Amino acid sequence: MSNQKFGVVGFPWDGGASLGRPGSRYAPSKIREAFVWFVNRIENNQVYNVEKRQTYQLADNGIQDFGDIDIAAYSTDVTFRNAEEKIRGLLDDNVFPFVLGGDHSISYPVIKALHDKTEGKIGIIQFDAHLDLVDESPIQGKFSQSSQMRRALELPRINPENIVQIGVRSINYPWYENYLKESGIVQITAREVHKSTPEEVVAKTMAAMKDVEKIYLTFDIDVLDPAYAPGSGANEPGGLTPVQCMEMLDMLYSKVDAFDIAEVNPLYDHQDITTTFAARIMFDCAVARLSK
Repeated sequence: MSNQKFGVVGFPWDGGASLGRPGSRYAPSKIREAFVWFVNRIENNQVYNVEKRQTYQLADNGIQDFGDIDIAAYSTDVTFRNAEEKIRGLLDDNVFPFVLGGDHSISYPVIKALHDKTEGKIGIIQFDAHLDLVDESPIQGKFSQSSQMRRALELPRINPENIVQIGVRSINYPWYENYLKESGIVQITAREVHKSTPEEVVAKTMAAMKDVEKIYLTFDIDVLDPAYAPGSGANEPGGLTPVQCMEMLDMLYSKVDAFDIAEVNPLYDHQDITTTFAARIMFDCAVARLSK
């Protein structure tokens, strides 16, 4: 963990929300608004964590907002190229990219930027209700919110055994059974998380990362049960709790090299419950990475 800057980047894109609810393009600005509430607690570059009973000293001017990806509403290709270029620039400058989506298709160009800047293997930790491994369909095309993980697997240094999907659940397409058996992707379902401790889940996750050079973490807000995240792209009952996610993330923040939050949808949120949780994740990550 050598980054000295925590770089916030907005990716206000929901052009991949072909089956889910559009509206996540509005999330970056709303999450930033909620983030101000947490940043207000920083005094003299220090912040006190009530739950851990510990004061953290933060790096000077460590949190920096690099604005939004340039969106070309008429073109996924152009928008994604713009995203790759911006994220590569941050990585060149040793900035930790924290990307605010956007529907979950936004992960692919950010993953690709990290991949292309890395000589070794890339591991991916995915918190999500859904598998996002659809190849292509007439309705969704190739670069939808359901396909970013499938596209990531086409990159030469991303292997299925180095992908861990946490919190997946519900009923899905029948072809998934053979695909998952053959691919070797590591899955820890929502019910398995409920039956385990956060420490056990993270230990299994990191075991799959043992031979990778860089780790990408993507957090789809719908990994939470809809009761905790009403403002999401889709409702899948039976999800995780905020405390479960926060405890696992606390053990992962210092181990990953890029991070995104996807599928926060302010149009369906209630009293900013979902955007506030996303902002809390961003703040916790910033504190973990900037603490001296």
